[in-house]
Amino acid sequence: NDFYQDDFGLHQSSKPDTVTFNTLISIADRARQPEIAEEILEDMIKRSSDGDKMVQPDIFSFNTVLSAWSRSKKSNVGVKTAEILHRMQELADKGDTNVKPDNTSLTTVINSLIASSGKKREAPMQAEQIIQRMEENKDSAIRPDAVTYTSLMKCWIQSGRSKAMNRSIEILDILEQRYREGHEECKPDALAYNVALNAIAKNKAPDSAERAEALLQRMRERYYAGDKDLAPNVSSFTTVMATWARSRRPDAAKQADRLLNEMHEMHESGVSVAAPNSFAYSTCILAWAKTGHKNAGERAESLLKRMVLCHNDGFDNIAPNVISYTNAMEAWIGSKQPHALERVESILEKMIEQSKAGDENVAPTTTTFNVVLKAIRQSSEPLKHQKALQVVNRMKSMYESGDKRVKPNVATYNSFFSACAYTEGNVSTKLAAFSMVLNGLLDLQETRLKPDDYTWPAIWKACQYLLDTKKDMQKMNHIFELCVRSGAINELVFNNIRNVLPTQYLQKKLKTDKDVYKLTVHDLPSDWTKNTRLGRFRPGKGKQAGKLPKRNVK
Repeated sequence: NDFYQDDFGLHQSSKPDTVTFNTLISIADRARQPEIAEEILEDMIKRSSDGDKMVQPDIFSFNTVLSAWSRSKKSNVGVKTAEILHRMQELADKGDTNVKPDNTSLTTVINSLIASSGKKREAPMQAEQIIQRMEENKDSAIRPDAVTYTSLMKCWIQSGRSKAMNRSIEILDILEQRYREGHEECKPDALAYNVALNAIAKNKAPDSAERAEALLQRMRERYYAGDKDLAPNVSSFTTVMATWARSRRPDAAKQADRLLNEMHEMHESGVSVAAPNSFAYSTCILAWAKTGHKNAGERAESLLKRMVLCHNDGFDNIAPNVISYTNAMEAWIGSKQPHALERVESILEKMIEQSKAGDENVAPTTTTFNVVLKAIRQSSEPLKHQKALQVVNRMKSMYESGDKRVKPNVATYNSFFSACAYTEGNVSTKLAAFSMVLNGLLDLQETRLKPDDYTWPAIWKACQYLLDTKKDMQKMNHIFELCVRSGAINELVFNNIRNVLPTQYLQKKLKTDKDVYKLTVHDLPSDWTKNTRLGRFRPGKGKQAGKLPKRNVK
């Protein structure tokens, strides 16, 4: 009391009460400070137990602290919410019915389990147990509702378990069954369906696209039968489109086209939530990119033009952006057309030109330039090293001029190394390309970027395609020493090394007369592998067992 009076000039008649403390807890919740929220709650409990009934915590106090913890990214979220829930039940059992856990309390605990389900695979089962107790409880205030079941689906999805898709669909069916039995609070809405669609989209089952399509059709039928809460929205459609795109089915892009057209039709008929946006178009373009169809690039550019027309017709939420343009680049690469690189470069120039004119939404990013490097690698351009160097230098120039969106990353250098590796020409041309690889490796080290699992394989591929093991052994030895010093030799890198270096050379380095093709990374000196994750070695079970990598010695 002295604190409040001294700091705020309050009189004894203005002593803080439950509302005052709840306001402070709410502020801590909004500030994402769960520890402070819990400290205030503990202060309330202590004061009330000491006789000050004006600050006795209520259900709002506890639920707000639960909310603060559930939205925290701390590793102990699940433990903390479980402790608070147990504390509520403990107080309720002693007679304080004002803090008896309700639907909000239990749903919030389930939401906290969502955050931890990626690390704790048992989290979905814990959430299932909570909901089972809620279902069995006769108190209507504790019955699970649509929000609770939707949170349970999210928990399954976040866990990454293989049964997440099937279980999510089962939960949706349970939700509908309870609604039919008279539980009004369990009426399914578009969000519940969209979460179930997301579970299908994340699954790699061969029939995922058909199952997503069937669930979307179910939404349509219920909506047209009069359930306005189940109007398929832009999220519903784009999730199904994305599922088709990932399926890599021959008709996937056409199915995405069909869904995009249906979105326009529903919007024109008065269903505003189905109005397509830039993300829907970008997803459709992605579907074309993943087909590898020879017309994929042309179809992608056609969709870009349609976006411009829609924007000019008043669709403010439809306009080409960096994602749609970058996906269109991927579509051209996948088409394998002779002029694909030319079209990719044209799209890049258009993006840069429009961004300079003030359209920040189309400004290229590091990912965009990395896709251009990919296009160079897969093109018929013989002097790929020169083209790739121009792209990297342009990124550096733009970045140094203040455009932080195009800072080269490790994937940039990996793509650069790969593009150089496929340079065609005579010996001097290939040596020039390899010289660029060495300079790129030096540049990578100077920028303090950490090589990833694809860096050394790309460099060894450059050695394999650009050098001669008889004439360029000194250069290969230099790369080998750098690779060993990095401590990054995993199975993939070891395979690449064996594809390039002579057997006798490796036997000498390993100080063994054993067949190097029968060795695994577990047989290598620990310094060679110190910065890799090798996993447990099981004789006869590894990728190397019984398989000899093909060699390409020039």
